[in-house]
Amino acid sequence: MTLISPVRDDLCIAFANTRSWRGRETPVERLHGVADLLAWTKRTGGEAGERIEQAGRWAGEHPDDADRLFDEAIRLREALYRALAAIAEKQAVEERDFAALAQAIAQAPTRSRLVRTTDGYAWHVGPFAASPAHLLAPVLWSAGDLIPAAARYRIRRCANPECRFLFLDESKSGTRRWCDMATCGNRAKASRHYAKVRQDAG
Repeated sequence: MTLISPVRDDLCIAFANTRSWRGRETPVERLHGVADLLAWTKRTGGEAGERIEQAGRWAGEHPDDADRLFDEAIRLREALYRALAAIAEKQAVEERDFAALAQAIAQAPTRSRLVRTTDGYAWHVGPFAASPAHLLAPVLWSAGDLIPAAARYRIRRCANPECRFLFLDESKSGTRRWCDMATCGNRAKASRHYAKVRQDAG
């Protein structure tokens, strides 16, 4: 029996953010192949270890198919990012992105059976199947839960034009603009200060 613990609300956002600094000429890519993708799913707690091991064995035995699966997973990630970014900007999700996500969510294994575990509760799912929808099932579950409740979750995109990181705004005021005040927020503050100093000097 394969068990997957309930996933964090923002797992789909974390997956979309595996490509960062999207506003720069050369964004930072953190996933370069199936091995990276499997390591990410294991690290984020979004998959059961047994299914990751099954996927790893399959990838080793079918390298060409694994490469194609990875490419499809990255295309799905980009559709997810564009959809979440559109929601963050209060715009309609493009039909092609909505269709890609809806299809993937429909193809993901269902969470129809809840079971007890030694330390709580988990979902029972079947063994790994060689498809992005199965490999990314927890990510897709997260997206399926998050997107319909987007207004409540307050999906945001970092106001730093070079960053464009997605995040959930959990501030009391609901007006958070930066993914992280210590990085993008301080950069914006320093930029405004520098511009004011130059203006005053002129």
